[in-house]
Amino acid sequence: MKNIRIFSGLLIGAVSSVALLSGPAAAQNPPTEIVKQAMEKFAWLEGEWRGEGWSYNREGGRDTFQVHEIATYQLDGVVLTFHGRGWSVDEDGAEVEGHKAFGVVSYDAYAQTYRFDAFVKEGYQSRSTPEVGENEYRWAVSAGPDAEMRYHARLEDDGAWVETGERCVEDKCTPMMQMRLEKVMGE
Repeated sequence: MKNIRIFSGLLIGAVSSVALLSGPAAAQNPPTEIVKQAMEKFAWLEGEWRGEGWSYNREGGRDTFQVHEIATYQLDGVVLTFHGRGWSVDEDGAEVEGHKAFGVVSYDAYAQTYRFDAFVKEGYQSRSTPEVGENEYRWAVSAGPDAEMRYHARLEDDGAWVETGERCVEDKCTPMMQMRLEKVMGE
C-alpha cells in the first residue's frame, strides 16, 4: 500500500510539474475548455455499440465476427476510452474470442493535435495522430517496411458506426477489415 501511495504521489507531482514548466499562464489557466471542446468531435461515438464485421486471416481467408464496443468519456470529457471485443462462433457453437482492444483518444491543447493510443490483448500497441472531421476520423499505424495500416471510422446517415481498414504498401492499398455497429439502446 505504501508503494501505491508513493507512486500516486509521484504521478501527481509529475503532472503538476509539467503544468508548472509550461509557464505561469498554463499553471493558472489549465486548457480544460480547449480540450473538452476539441473532444466534442467524438461525441457521436459515446455509448455502447454492437455489430458484425469481417477481416482477412493469415491464410488469406475472410473471417466474419461479432463485435461489441463501449466508448466512454473519462476525466469529465478530457479523454475518450474505447473497450472493444470481437468474437466468432466455431462449428461446435462455442464462442471464440478474436479481437480485444483498449484505446484512448485525447487532445493536446499545446501541440494542437489529437492522439490515439491503442492496445490489443496480444501485447501490441500503437500511437497515432488521427485526422478528425465531422463525425469521422482517420488514422494510420506502421505495418512493416514501407507499409502501414490505414483506418477510417465514420458515422453513417443511418446512425451506424462503420470502420474500415486497409493495408497499404507505397501507393497500393488492399482492404483488410470492415465492421458495422449499431448503437445499443436501453440495455
